[in-house]
Amino acid sequence: MGQVDFWQQFWQQHVRNLTIMATINRLPDEPDRIRANTSDDINRWIDRITEENIRFYATQDMEEITDRIDDLEEEWDVDRLAQVCVSGTGLTSIIFGTLFSKKWFLLTTASLAFLGNHAVNGWCPSVSVFRRLGFRTRQEIDREKYALKVLRGDFDDINSLEGIEIDDKINAVIAAVKTG
Repeated sequence: MGQVDFWQQFWQQHVRNLTIMATINRLPDEPDRIRANTSDDINRWIDRITEENIRFYATQDMEEITDRIDDLEEEWDVDRLAQVCVSGTGLTSIIFGTLFSKKWFLLTTASLAFLGNHAVNGWCPSVSVFRRLGFRTRQEIDREKYALKVLRGDFDDINSLEGIEIDDKINAVIAAVKTG
């Protein structure tokens, strides 16, 4: 069976397994809403920095690559920053609204409205600021992380799966893309 036939059969017979795998690994099934709401110049700038990081680490030893992957797993993405920003703003405005003036509750309302808009459309004022500061989406961070994992050889075993049962191949793919 040719490699093209294998992949066609793989996708037809195991769509359900791939859907479960995508859910487990939080792979997006929608376009990146944050990138869509960020200017092309900023997206290109962030992409260029990511590419420069990959090129730099491609010349480093495995220990340096592993350290960088560990750093990427700890890197905060813009969604997390937006959530912390809204949480802090909401808590502060509730305290100030209770102690000083009920007008502070309007800040909580505005923060929650922006958070709702961010969840639906991928935009809120704080995200625009964070993007200009160079903070990345989880997908952008993962692109760098998985490029470094390829350079480190994490997926080399997948290429040697010829003649192995399909369930074992799927388990090998799942094991290769798991974080950690």
